[in-house]
Amino acid sequence: MRAFAVVPPICPTMQNGSSCLGTAAAAAAAISLAAVSEERRRALLCEPEPGSGIGGSAPIQCESIRPGPVGSDISVITLLVEKDRPGLLSEASDLLKQKNLDVREAKISTLKEGNRAQHVYTVQDKSTGYGLTDIKLEEVREALEGLGQVACKAWQWPKYTRAEVGKHTTAQTGVWVTYKEGVYDVTDFIANHPGGKDKIMLAAGKAIDPFWRIYQQHEGRGTAVSQLEKMRIGDLADPGPALRTESDPYDADPERHPGLIFHNNKPANAELPTELMMDAWLTPNPVWFIRHHHPVPVVDGKKYRLILDGEGAKPVTLTLEDIKTRFLKREVCTTLQCGGNRRCELDKIEKTSGIPWGVGAISTAKWGGVYLREVLLHCAGVSLEGIESTGSAHHVVFHGMDDMQASIPIEKALGPYGDVLLAYEMNGEPLPPEHGFPLRVVVPGVVGVRNVKWVGRISVSLEEAQGPWQRGIAYKGFSPNVKSFDGIDVEAIQSMQEMPVQSSIVFPKPGTTIDLDDINCSGFAWSGGGRGIVRVDVSADGGKTWITADLGAGSEQNMTRAWAWTFWEASVPVPEELRGKEVTLLCRATDSSYNTQPERPEPIWNLRGLNCNCWHQVSVKHDDSD
Repeated sequence: MRAFAVVPPICPTMQNGSSCLGTAAAAAAAISLAAVSEERRRALLCEPEPGSGIGGSAPIQCESIRPGPVGSDISVITLLVEKDRPGLLSEASDLLKQKNLDVREAKISTLKEGNRAQHVYTVQDKSTGYGLTDIKLEEVREALEGLGQVACKAWQWPKYTRAEVGKHTTAQTGVWVTYKEGVYDVTDFIANHPGGKDKIMLAAGKAIDPFWRIYQQHEGRGTAVSQLEKMRIGDLADPGPALRTESDPYDADPERHPGLIFHNNKPANAELPTELMMDAWLTPNPVWFIRHHHPVPVVDGKKYRLILDGEGAKPVTLTLEDIKTRFLKREVCTTLQCGGNRRCELDKIEKTSGIPWGVGAISTAKWGGVYLREVLLHCAGVSLEGIESTGSAHHVVFHGMDDMQASIPIEKALGPYGDVLLAYEMNGEPLPPEHGFPLRVVVPGVVGVRNVKWVGRISVSLEEAQGPWQRGIAYKGFSPNVKSFDGIDVEAIQSMQEMPVQSSIVFPKPGTTIDLDDINCSGFAWSGGGRGIVRVDVSADGGKTWITADLGAGSEQNMTRAWAWTFWEASVPVPEELRGKEVTLLCRATDSSYNTQPERPEPIWNLRGLNCNCWHQVSVKHDDSD
């Protein structure tokens, strides 16, 4: 039997603040650790001592103790078995339980050399709630080695920082994720993930918890948790939220879902990934696309006040409670889309100015709140009839508490079928701070920027809102020949309001290999102004022939108040001449006014990259091999 130096473990600080090791003991431990570093290295590698004669078919009796960081709660015990036998795994598990250990997992793998096998147990000492001390480890080691020709080694569960986990995002590096305080290597599981490879890869190098909060069956049924535990490789060294300071105005911003595709963090601008886009017709709040211009305001709902004023309006101040209790609650399902959605496609023609959004600057929610027209009528005395008779106002201006303002025509604000909402709920939940708590404006059928978040003041006005988002170049369309704004009276250009008809292919993803004769496609379509979708066509031969898609969720909306998107799907045959080659899929939508999408991006290119609604295309590879 080889001799081993006993090294005191690093153990947690006691409740009274004192260390479990005194100063002298700690110094002795450090000296002892240095003295046996080479011995420990060999033990970790299960190397025999030079000249020991141990080798060949003889069992390697070795022990490795690697103290984990403070608070390490798991130990890993590995048995190298010279000759495996039936029942040994159970015998060892029972023995560990007799030593008052909680056996979290026990697994066995056969080694290439003969009948050798490796048993791995993850354990916790029930009496302490932590991994094993040296004394406990020695006791367990001797007991296990008494089972026969086995070698035992054990170590504390390793710890990894979030930064280290973040480096493991590919098959080459291994794909790691975190869950609560654990770190997991899911590389070998990816191909068998029930939800598909693309979804699980959204969490590569990140926490999987936010995704499981959306797909709650993972935790609710328990099977996913137990399966994930088998892939655990360590603990998270920095599980808590990142420390915030008061020096950065963005430090108070809410935590965000890692599955979003971030273009900026300060201010936050992130799009909904296509992998999550069609899981539900209503986009889950955590993965709703984000478009901010400033830090997220921190607002106390109890102190919140909404001011109503302006031309022909009686000045009024309302609390959030007033809004919730004095008016009938209304609900409106609507899709909001950023004016720059799909800008990246225009950038391929010539660089525009703005965030290079893909197809994900769009999301849908069921909003709960009160109609703006009812609040203005009953509190401020403003009605569409009164405004029309006096001509005293043409716009309603929304002032955000983030110093952003925008306006809409008064006909939309006060119209009986405009459905403009002051929303305090989103998908049945209180409005999140990210999306406008305590109150935001929802203007169905209109470009996203007019849907002002954190609204603190609403003014009836003769003129549009001031500022770059209304009167500047930010949300105005220009001719493709305009390459500079020099000499252009930008304020005279019409501001964006209703958006044109739009559709996108969500599945399959670009670059996907298809080995079937038909390609199954799905996606969404939407049009501004409440115009419903009457048809979506899909082509696989450059637009020579088209397949009409089946319309799904959203197609039942009123064709004149279809504020939300419509899902569609189609099965498109692979053209004979493109079998075994690259196939480019095209889609185009037609709305209830029979507006349809333009074929090419060149005629609609504009310097700001707005309103990109040309035929959407996705190229895939067809595999014609037998």
